[in-house]
Amino acid sequence: MLVPKMNLAEIRKEIDKDFEIVVRKSLFVLKDLKKKHAPLRQKRIIEVYDYFSKFKNNWIFKWDVDKKVTLPVYLVWYIGDRGLTAIQAFPNGPSLFYYTSHYFKRYNERLNLEINDPKKLLHVFMENHLAYSFQYLEEIAPGVWKFFAYTKNGVALGTYIQAQDCYKMNTFITHDMLKGDQKEMETFKKAELDKYLATYHKLD
Repeated sequence: MLVPKMNLAEIRKEIDKDFEIVVRKSLFVLKDLKKKHAPLRQKRIIEVYDYFSKFKNNWIFKWDVDKKVTLPVYLVWYIGDRGLTAIQAFPNGPSLFYYTSHYFKRYNERLNLEINDPKKLLHVFMENHLAYSFQYLEEIAPGVWKFFAYTKNGVALGTYIQAQDCYKMNTFITHDMLKGDQKEMETFKKAELDKYLATYHKLD
């Protein structure tokens, strides 16, 4: 079970114990989801599901589906001393996105969501688009870089830890909060993300 005092290596080990089972579970759900909404034609289906694993971890996964594309997102989450924390894992690679409690506080506050239930907040978070366009900034320690990550409803600011292949999402700001060089990065990263979305899945 994930606990707040775990380091990144311990978190990854705990996720690895669960992840194959979570992905398998989600594929069963996907089969039923497609059957329920067949034929898809011009439909876009977004569904978010909760799953409590045998190792006592809370997972949320999302399916974003249309006729041509099927996209999953997987988060494991817990409540620590500072509040809600979540980690996004990927079926096709070792990277982790680590969302701090401060990130979720600012996400809730700056999008004026006013959601008190952590699980409900995560569902809203998952229903929104979760693709990022990253810009690496200065290296603040050997193998650790600050980053600027553009997404549709704002920007994640944080640090990339190369040794753990972990993107630590420290805070969230909305587009109207950007200043100076950040606005130039926003213009470039928006174009980059729009190109990615149009090229790969045409969902947004």
